[in-house]
Amino acid sequence: MNARLFLSPLIGFTFFAFLPSSTSGQTLINFDDISTSYISSGKVIEATLAPVTNGYQGLCWNNFGVVNVPLQTSLYATNGYTYGMVSPPNVAFNSGGTPAEIDLPGGSFNFLSVYLTGAWNSNLNIEVQGFNGANLLYDETVVASATNSTLFVFNYLDIDCLTFNSSVGQNAGFLSGPGEQFAMDNMSFEFVPEPSTVLLTAFGVVVFGALLKRKRA
Repeated sequence: MNARLFLSPLIGFTFFAFLPSSTSGQTLINFDDISTSYISSGKVIEATLAPVTNGYQGLCWNNFGVVNVPLQTSLYATNGYTYGMVSPPNVAFNSGGTPAEIDLPGGSFNFLSVYLTGAWNSNLNIEVQGFNGANLLYDETVVASATNSTLFVFNYLDIDCLTFNSSVGQNAGFLSGPGEQFAMDNMSFEFVPEPSTVLLTAFGVVVFGALLKRKRA
């Protein structure tokens, strides 16, 4: 009886301790909750662009921005951002067409899939690399259309750094362009639980199993 009184709270503690840092399933980032408007001289200014700031969705972002696609299209003309929008109103892009990066310092994540489109160039090459520390674990180059958003499945597991480097392609004939920017939407990823958390949970499962077996006996 005393053992059961001791183990029951321990199992409960193990269960709840695991919840905050466990993988809660895939997270879909659509960038639509990032506002492109700002206040200037007391007035709200509706802008077409905004940066993706560090900490967004628990990740660190380098050289990523978002485009408010409906607003941009109404002001300018249809382009790859228009075709790349999977869910309105925003898509992400690599500023200046230069390399962009997503990091998770002190942790790791699984990069599962993302929709990519060439913003100005058709047949845009996008090299996507996944690192864990200094180790390059994954390296794949995909070719993105400028007039159709394509879902690319990567399944890069247990990485802490994800880089995007776009290049070449041909001018798609939009009014503005050419350029090596890409449009990115509906990125799917999941956090990887810390090893200590996994061990703690495994211990809880073992204890819980032993308790059930003892109870049946």
